[in-house]
Amino acid sequence: MNMVNQVGWFGRIGRSIKGIFAGFVFALIAVVLLIANERNAVRDIRTNKEIAKEVTSVANDKVDAAKEGKLIHLNGPAQTDDIVEHPKFGIKENAIRLSWDAEIYQWIETEKNDTTKNTGGSETTTTTYSYDKGWVSEPIDSSKFNQPTGHENPPGQTFHSGLSQAKDVTVGSFNLPEPLISKISSSEPHLLEEIPTALASETANINNGIFHTGDAITPAVGDERVSFSLTKPQDVTVMAVQSNNTFEPYISKNGKTRFILMEGLLSATEVVQAEEQKAKFLRWVGRLGGFLLMSLGFGLILKPLSVLADVVPFFGNLVGAATGVIAGLFAGGLSLIIIAVFWVTFRPLIGIPVLIIAVAAVFFGIKKLMMKRA
Repeated sequence: MNMVNQVGWFGRIGRSIKGIFAGFVFALIAVVLLIANERNAVRDIRTNKEIAKEVTSVANDKVDAAKEGKLIHLNGPAQTDDIVEHPKFGIKENAIRLSWDAEIYQWIETEKNDTTKNTGGSETTTTTYSYDKGWVSEPIDSSKFNQPTGHENPPGQTFHSGLSQAKDVTVGSFNLPEPLISKISSSEPHLLEEIPTALASETANINNGIFHTGDAITPAVGDERVSFSLTKPQDVTVMAVQSNNTFEPYISKNGKTRFILMEGLLSATEVVQAEEQKAKFLRWVGRLGGFLLMSLGFGLILKPLSVLADVVPFFGNLVGAATGVIAGLFAGGLSLIIIAVFWVTFRPLIGIPVLIIAVAAVFFGIKKLMMKRA
């Protein structure tokens, strides 16, 4: 089913002028995000250097009272005697965690918008709605579909996702607190072999170890399936503050917290390196997010220029491309300036060249914009 909506040139101009305010808001949020991200990056680097200096590696076979309140590193097998279970499915296993994913087969609505510019500056948007069936984790309210008739999803869901986790997990003589237990994430499928009596029905079946309420090959809308996975005892590495025979988070001098559990047998140096790589990845994600948000903001601020030129769509496209480049230059330049300001004091050999490049990018963007207006 298609829906067609047309907006006139004056309507588009009015909408783009309103968008200028949103553009300034997005740009301001981007500045705040970038400042917070760089401040956090510097704090992360200092914290990782601090833990590398402060940590002491210990054996896991005994609790050394002399290390009380100190940052320690140890590794070994994470073990438990606890039983994790799902009573309804009759599952009982000695493991760290039993997880289950419940899904329901539903109609799914997809919306696609196709916008074309018309001579005279108006714009036509054609919205196409398509419908397919698929497995989802939560029921979909089909009454909100654009075309609900013929795509009805039954209400409610019998099974829901969840987990059963061991409470007492040890590494040698040390007990792991719940936040560290939760970080043991590796798992393997737990395949069902038979249908519990309480869930038996004419249509219930097991296919490849997964429970289905209906036909697994050709499911009907409203059918459900449940799959299970087990996290078994395994080798782990811990870096945290010793508190009796368990652990507490390490709080650095600048207030950053480290409460580390990694899978596998790693040295203290490898743990610190992994933390540095994680922090590096996150700060680049933050930088990219800030840049894209700022580009969106400047794009909205400059949008009226391309709308004015859209009386002839060809010229509007050219102006739109040019303002897009200018918005990118402004966003890139200001993003680099914010990043460089933090790094000038922390690492001047990196910060000063970045600051020079950033100022040049902003200057070039202003020059291009002034040439365009002229």
